[in-house]
Amino acid sequence: MAGQSAVEDIRETLRREIVERMEVGDLLPNERELAERFGVARNTVRETMIHLEAFGLIEKTRRGARVRQPDFDPIFSVFAQHFDHSGKTLGDVLNFRRIVETGAAPLAVQGTTPETLARMAEANERMVRSLTVSASAVSDYDFHMAMIEATGNTVLIRMYRVLSVPLKFYLEVGKSRSLETEESNAQHMRIIEALRARDAAELTAALNAHFDHSGAVLASASARLAAQAAPAS
Repeated sequence: MAGQSAVEDIRETLRREIVERMEVGDLLPNERELAERFGVARNTVRETMIHLEAFGLIEKTRRGARVRQPDFDPIFSVFAQHFDHSGKTLGDVLNFRRIVETGAAPLAVQGTTPETLARMAEANERMVRSLTVSASAVSDYDFHMAMIEATGNTVLIRMYRVLSVPLKFYLEVGKSRSLETEESNAQHMRIIEALRARDAAELTAALNAHFDHSGAVLASASARLAAQAAPAS
């Protein structure tokens, strides 16, 4: 093995071994031992370690490279960079949120605490009081993030955090008119009450009504943007 292909081959072998055979806190063999095992220079091993560290699989310590708690952020960060702001992508983001949040409703109902409800109510009030579209979108995101965190699902929570930029951009689209924000506020209150009652069916219905409204707002906003971008005849 040589060059970049060697790094990729060693990385995949070590990645598989870390996932399948090792525990968090286990130390990897040192660079010399790995170089001898794979028949490569230590520089190749060193570059492989940089890749594994970037993927959140290992961390460097004084005793050597150690398996760390899995970190999904680097993977999701790469994924988020490929979002554009087209109407289709914004529609895809909306459908993504509908699928995920309605699917997460039973977990959210189980994991909701008084603190969760207080955070969501505060974010909802802040959304209405916000003086800018951007600030309102951030508050809207915080509202939904609190519900997602109530699920206790680590992968889902990390995914929503890493996708915060495209999610907030989408939410800004629906904040261009005060009436739309007021309607979202009322729908948020319904979501809070469903969580308070620990009623998964009502929560799912409330979320679907919320996303139906968001879809109509998105369609209207996209039409306005398209009209503005069209050349004058």
